[in-house]
Amino acid sequence: MNLFVPFIGTMSVVGAAVGAVYYATYAVRSQWLGPTVWHGRRDTRSVSLTFDDGPSEDTELILDVLEAHNLLATFFMIGRNVDRFPQIARRIVAAGHEVGNHSYSHPIYLYRRAQRTCRELELTQAAILEATGLSPTIARPPCGVRTSAYFSEARRLGLRTVQWDVAAFDWNRLKAKQISRNVLRRACAGSIVLLHDGDSEGKRNRRETAKALPLIIKGLRDAGLSIVPLAELLPESELEPTTLGRGLNDRTANA
Repeated sequence: MNLFVPFIGTMSVVGAAVGAVYYATYAVRSQWLGPTVWHGRRDTRSVSLTFDDGPSEDTELILDVLEAHNLLATFFMIGRNVDRFPQIARRIVAAGHEVGNHSYSHPIYLYRRAQRTCRELELTQAAILEATGLSPTIARPPCGVRTSAYFSEARRLGLRTVQWDVAAFDWNRLKAKQISRNVLRRACAGSIVLLHDGDSEGKRNRRETAKALPLIIKGLRDAGLSIVPLAELLPESELEPTTLGRGLNDRTANA
């Protein structure tokens, strides 16, 4: 009797289960646990720039570049950074950029209890609302990792999940030219580009990303791609009726 056969079979089942969990939670394009937007309309010659992990002092550099080129982007904010830099959060909104929920302290939701996940989203909504007068209607979980608890709370708060299809990999120690190459090599019509204006641990600056931004803008334009806000890039079916024509931010009545 070969005892290794059932053992191998069991290990195969375990391996498949682990792979399924990884795909459902980590894969940017996965729809297994809930609806996820990871690109915009492919029938346009447009892309959107998104920035994670701010606000930070370096956000100001990025805002300066966007302003100089008359462009709007989307900033997925960490709640504790909003509490730390409320004036920068207000500048983002005052300039007309869209804002989204990126958790309060940047945990990986897969390794947190459901109650903690809910609290992270709630605290960030409150922090952004207090600082800017806006309540986001979009969210991006830290590292893109989603769970059933995340989707449940996102639905309760009216948040839609927006991921990306082009990453700059600027969380690594890269120079501006490499960051820009990472974006321009893969960007195409409908792309949602992932960049960073802050660091979740507060250990690294984003000056190279700020330096790369003019190169990215020029490269996209040279390729015939225009840069538009997410509200313009996403199909109308992805937008709530109340947000059409005024971006993805919901301003409160008393703001």
